[in-house]
Amino acid sequence: MSLLLCQCNAIFEHEVQACIRRGARTVDEVGERCEAGTGCGSCRGAIKTMIEEEAQRRRAGADVPDALFQLPLFAAAAKKSKPKPGY
Repeated sequence: MSLLLCQCNAIFEHEVQACIRRGARTVDEVGERCEAGTGCGSCRGAIKTMIEEEAQRRRAGADVPDALFQLPLFAAAAKKSKPKPGY
């Protein structure tokens, strides 16, 4: 279930997330694409946090679908990058 993120323009969290995943990298770019954050501005901090979290996921490689790790090439890379327990 998605939460209403922008009260002024009735924009839900999943709509903002979709804008970010399609390439919006700033709060203003999100506003241009879906109007979130263009009213009173109280949701702009949450939008900025969502942008930062998505950027962090991208840097960590979290956008790689789990299905790819079933392929031998990716499975070997995943084993190398996973930390060993106790370290």
